[in-house]
Amino acid sequence: MSSPLLKLLPAAALLGLAAPSAALDEIVRNRGWTQVDYAQSGRCRAEVRGNGQFYRIAGAGMEPGERVRVVLRNEDLRPVQYRLVANDDGMWREFYVPFVWHLEGGVVQVDVEGSRCRLDLAFVWQRRRL
Repeated sequence: MSSPLLKLLPAAALLGLAAPSAALDEIVRNRGWTQVDYAQSGRCRAEVRGNGQFYRIAGAGMEPGERVRVVLRNEDLRPVQYRLVANDDGMWREFYVPFVWHLEGGVVQVDVEGSRCRLDLAFVWQRRRL
């Protein structure tokens, strides 16, 4: 039996190699957070960067003031939905801390939808032990 986590790892590795180096969120990039996924459709683009505990989901290429719907699905938890508004530069950002009490790790699916595009991202998380 194969886990969804194992199926996603090769794809995540390939996406990491194919993703552009320019960060959509310079603050987390400057702190050394790794890009774990990237998607683009036309001018719209989004990325996920993480430090192993916290993740920053950021996007660009939207119209200023455009409404952006972000839905996060983390294993068997109820999906979390954000309704964000792109800033004057067409960018938006949101933090996410993946955690499920009864699991050691999993996969978070991220669906981003604007008026002109739809992007799908995913990343693997693992519980951090202190």
